[in-house]
Amino acid sequence: MTKLSDLLGNELEEDFANFDLTEIQEVLYKLQFTDAIDLSHAELLRQQSLRGADIITEYLGKIIKTVGYLETKVGSTKNRVSLEYQAPDGIKTTADMKKYAGESSKEVEDILIKLAKAKGSKSILEKKYDLLIKSHHHYKDIAAGLRRTVLGYSVSSEKISEGYE
Repeated sequence: MTKLSDLLGNELEEDFANFDLTEIQEVLYKLQFTDAIDLSHAELLRQQSLRGADIITEYLGKIIKTVGYLETKVGSTKNRVSLEYQAPDGIKTTADMKKYAGESSKEVEDILIKLAKAKGSKSILEKKYDLLIKSHHHYKDIAAGLRRTVLGYSVSSEKISEGYE
C-alpha cells in the first residue's frame, strides 16, 4: 500500500536542493532533439513527457509543503526574537525596538534565504511541469493526426490541431 505520506515525506522541511532531476532532464533533452516520425514514436514521446510530469508532481508537493513550513517559521521566529529582545544598558525597551529586533535577526534572515531558494526551486519545477504537459498534448495531437491520416481512422471525435490532419 502506498500512502500519500510516503510520497509527501515525513519531514516538514525537505532538502529540495538535492531533488534528483536527472530523469526529467533526460526526457526534456530527448524531446528537444527527437521528432515523432510515426505513431508509435509519437506515443512513446507522449508517455515520456507524462513520466517526467509525474516525477515533478511529487517534488512539487514536497516543495509546497516546505514553502508553507518556512513561511510559518519566519513569522514564529520573528515573534520569538521580538519577545526575547531586551534593550542594552538597561534602557526602556520599546515596541518598535522589539519589532526591529525581530525583523533584523540573523536567524530570521537565514530562514528567509531558505524560503527564497524554495520559492525559486518551486518556480523552476512549475515551468518544467508546464513544458512537459504541453509536450504531452503536442504529441497527443500528432498521434491523433497520424491515426486519422496515415491509418485512416479516428479514435473518437478528438479535435486535431491544425497541421497534423
